Amino acid sequence: MGRLNPRFRRIAIVGYGLVGGSIAKAAARRWPATKIVGIDAGESLEKTADADLVVLAAPVLASLARLTELPQFITPDTIVTDVSSTKRLIAAAAGALPLTFIGGHPMAGGSRGGLANARADLFDGRPWILTPGNHHTAASARLEEFVAGLGGVPHVMTPELHDRFVGAVSHLPQMTASALMHVVGKLAGDAGLEIAGSGLHDTTRLAGSPADIWRDIAATNEDVLRDAMDALIRTLTEMRDSLGSGDAIEEVFISASRWRETLDRSR
Repeated sequence: MGRLNPRFRRIAIVGYGLVGGSIAKAAARRWPATKIVGIDAGESLEKTADADLVVLAAPVLASLARLTELPQFITPDTIVTDVSSTKRLIAAAAGALPLTFIGGHPMAGGSRGGLANARADLFDGRPWILTPGNHHTAASARLEEFVAGLGGVPHVMTPELHDRFVGAVSHLPQMTASALMHVVGKLAGDAGLEIAGSGLHDTTRLAGSPADIWRDIAATNEDVLRDAMDALIRTLTEMRDSLGSGDAIEEVFISASRWRETLDRSR
């Protein structure tokens, strides 16, 4: 792909926060001639009418509501994608509409949201999951090229597999980090946190994430996340019950070290 020959001549991004703003910056970096239109919450979708790609970049339930409005403004040939952290609900809704919808989820973000924190390199080298369903055709190929142009690494899977995987590798870590910071803060207070080392800082990096986004994610991946949290609770209970003997603690630490090596190799 040449810098002056973009795959999409006009892109409408609905939801202009961290991810939406970063898509705009990354697209402008890669294809300076592409026209990019940002649409904030509450704005009409009229500006999507001439777009050949529409990106829904609001929280998942907000994007779901906007999705149902799109058919009155765009043609069935317009490619629509999203960046939501769950895929089953929005993919099912799109299937009932006259749209060419290809679900998407860039596995990239930051501990702080908002347009002020958007950056062009947010997606560089990061997985970007696509769930094309019945649209794994020329439209899907175009979107894969677009993702690669933004710096992402496309991965294609079903909405069901996506939700199961990210429930483990993204949603559970977020819930755990927030719960951990909540408990530590209550136990240690301001004075205790003043003496905390880098371990607490590293393990709770995600604790500053916005609650409104994560309420939507939890509500739309409840079954997967419930099972994942139950598994974590069982493990913590086993560790608590063997504090004296250390049996479960040793088992968990050995297993965790092995899986951490696997994670490190994937980077």
